[in-house]
Amino acid sequence: MNDKTGGIDEISVLQKQLAISLKFHHGKTLERIPLEVAVQVMASVWESCHPDGLAENPHDAVTAVIPKDQIRQAIHKVESFKPIEN
Repeated sequence: MNDKTGGIDEISVLQKQLAISLKFHHGKTLERIPLEVAVQVMASVWESCHPDGLAENPHDAVTAVIPKDQIRQAIHKVESFKPIEN
């Protein structure tokens, strides 16, 4: 892993943080758009946060194809998240 991506544990934490943020701050918008549009927007935002672009060597770049069922399971986990009450 490089300094920009961090370790596996850090990635897991960031993944959960992003999922929670999307669900609770953008849930209403996500309900109104198709999955493909949401993924395209996420990719566009990700690219805008990486001005240097992808790795020069395409073998260094990571691309994931995530089945819809896996996406639904991840969304379900976020939906079942219950914040700690004070």
